[in-house]
Amino acid sequence: MRRYLFLPVLIALGIAVGATVYVLNRQVPGPLTGESVSQDVANRRPVAVILDNFSPDARPQSGLAQASLVFETLAEGGITRFMAVYLERDAPMIGPVRSARLYFNSWAAGLGVIFGHDGGNVDALQELPTLSTVFNVDADRTPGPFWRIAARAAPHNEYTSTGRLRSYVQLHGGSVTGAPPALPHKDDAPLSQRPASFHLAIQFSYGDYDVSWTYDRASNSYARAMGGAPHVDAATGRQLTAKNVVVMVTDESPASDPFTPGAIHLRTEGTGAATVYEDGKAIAATWSKPSVGGTLQWLNASGAPIPLNRGTTWVEVVPGGTQVTAG
Repeated sequence: MRRYLFLPVLIALGIAVGATVYVLNRQVPGPLTGESVSQDVANRRPVAVILDNFSPDARPQSGLAQASLVFETLAEGGITRFMAVYLERDAPMIGPVRSARLYFNSWAAGLGVIFGHDGGNVDALQELPTLSTVFNVDADRTPGPFWRIAARAAPHNEYTSTGRLRSYVQLHGGSVTGAPPALPHKDDAPLSQRPASFHLAIQFSYGDYDVSWTYDRASNSYARAMGGAPHVDAATGRQLTAKNVVVMVTDESPASDPFTPGAIHLRTEGTGAATVYEDGKAIAATWSKPSVGGTLQWLNASGAPIPLNRGTTWVEVVPGGTQVTAG
């Protein structure tokens, strides 16, 4: 009997028992956050969802707190929109879900995601079937993984979840494994090397869409505000925070779309100026993305990728000339 008491220990250690070798699902750094997760989680295909930010009807959003990465940029008319990317954590409610843009396609393709959205501009919808790294789940054509709530008016009331999107992909022959290229990560700076305070402000367009991040020395993280008020997640009721904030500067140009007056295009390939904010400090950087399906990187002056602190990263993509103040 005694030998069976040790069987769980042998299995956990990955030791051969009889003719079978049991291997522990060990903990490894998550590709996008660097946080410790199981090997199974680390090997998952990420899920990306486009979220509405129309003020005030779409606020507060649900599910942003669970995202590994969040891209925020302009849609049209000065309104901003999010692409939230989930890998290390799941979100049971994400939304409101809105439509895709060509530049969101590019960031999604570089991460090889399951892509949840509701329609999109004509050029974005035409491109999506050509992107081999993206499994497209469009609520306009595939309502199954999405639902609407009665508490909000359409179109600001559509939601999904990481579980529903992954289940849909499995049922329709897609892969739910295949981790993206891993972001480099590092340990937080020691408390003695962190500044007492730091503040970052981004003026995307007008007041409702102004963003600010306030650094907290003790937690070595940044608390997010939008439109002059703390930005909270509807699911948790807590203010959103990030361990890293990256500001990328790019070119904006008019885009022609028959259904979207004021449509814009943002350049996502090539290189451009960036700043990585971590540990309460600003690091001058260059963003680099060689192609639509290529990996987005943030490089230092020597051309090496900049390691991020472990945790959520927000990526603020702004057109040249946008007012950004930090200090």
